[in-house]
Amino acid sequence: MVRLDLTLFGGFLARVQGEPLALPTKKTQALLAYLALPVGHAHQRDKLATLLWGGTPDASARNSFRQALFVLRKALASSGDVLQM
Repeated sequence: MVRLDLTLFGGFLARVQGEPLALPTKKTQALLAYLALPVGHAHQRDKLATLLWGGTPDASARNSFRQALFVLRKALASSGDVLQM
């Protein structure tokens, strides 16, 4: 099993199997934190897009969400093992 450690207080830090996970934007970091907590809870894409990109039109928010999710998947895949999202 792949271990993902998140530090959310005092600054964002993500580690996969002990190795730092580089995420390019604060919103990508926020998306990972929101998806990770609580464990096993499903989230609706539209709600997450609105939560993180609420000040933009719906189509733009959904596109930004898809891009952030792509970046997360790519970063997690490059860290060795792939976590399921």
